[in-house]
Amino acid sequence: MSLLFARDRYPSRRVQLAGRALGRFLLGLVAIAIGLVSIFPFYWMFLTSIKPEPEIFTVTPQFWTLDPTLSRYSVLLQGAIGQQLLNSVIIASGATAGSVVLGMMAAYALSRFAVPAKSVIAVALLVVQMLPSIVVVIPLFTAYRNLGLLNTYAGVIIAHAALSLALSVWLIRGFLAGIPKELDEAALVDGANRFQALVHIIVPLALPGVAVSAIFAFITSWNELLLAMTFLQRESMKTLPGALQQFSSQNGTDWGGIMTASTIFALPVMVFFVLIRRHLTTGAAVGAVKG
Repeated sequence: MSLLFARDRYPSRRVQLAGRALGRFLLGLVAIAIGLVSIFPFYWMFLTSIKPEPEIFTVTPQFWTLDPTLSRYSVLLQGAIGQQLLNSVIIASGATAGSVVLGMMAAYALSRFAVPAKSVIAVALLVVQMLPSIVVVIPLFTAYRNLGLLNTYAGVIIAHAALSLALSVWLIRGFLAGIPKELDEAALVDGANRFQALVHIIVPLALPGVAVSAIFAFITSWNELLLAMTFLQRESMKTLPGALQQFSSQNGTDWGGIMTASTIFALPVMVFFVLIRRHLTTGAAVGAVKG
């Protein structure tokens, strides 16, 4: 009788395994489809940037070109776009570093110290993050003019870092909440001060939160247009988002040029994400303290 029951179980087991395999296969197909749909706009943007002019305006879409050209890239990078790209890299890198460093210190203070009205401060940071940047343009412009910060990297870096600072504090604070305070205490007992404990113990464990906040800060600064256009009025100081406007005029739109500039605009963000992506999956502090 037991053998009969065992034989009955095997077919059902095989059916379950087949069902799971089919489910994984279908899930894989859905993931591939979503990936292709997500990647296609970037592929079309790059394809348009290397197409000869006549192929861009064909009635029937062409999903590849037999006569690719990189002449637009050389022309743009040797012109004003090259300087604007450098300006964007400098400003976005500085704003990201400022936002992450200040955000880490503020988040550490809010998560470790008995700060008065801690909850009120956290909510106030979130409210500040909701304010549109246009609200601060006029007062910041007046302050920058009096301080001599117009047409300088420092002025825009400070403004861009402030745009993402509040959310950086929130993101990093959430990761620090999962790191046991015993690690800080152990470092202090071993002779380290608070700053050393933060740099050598807490920061490595909070790298996922730092990576997420860095991505957000970099993209925020990289895409920002209003403050950069307001504070940087010299042509040699302008950033890349403003350069995309020069391809559209009353006479029409240079689609090849704007797609080339857009590809150049998107590449640094992709490179930055690739450089720090491994930190996004790093564990925080699971098992770091023994009972």
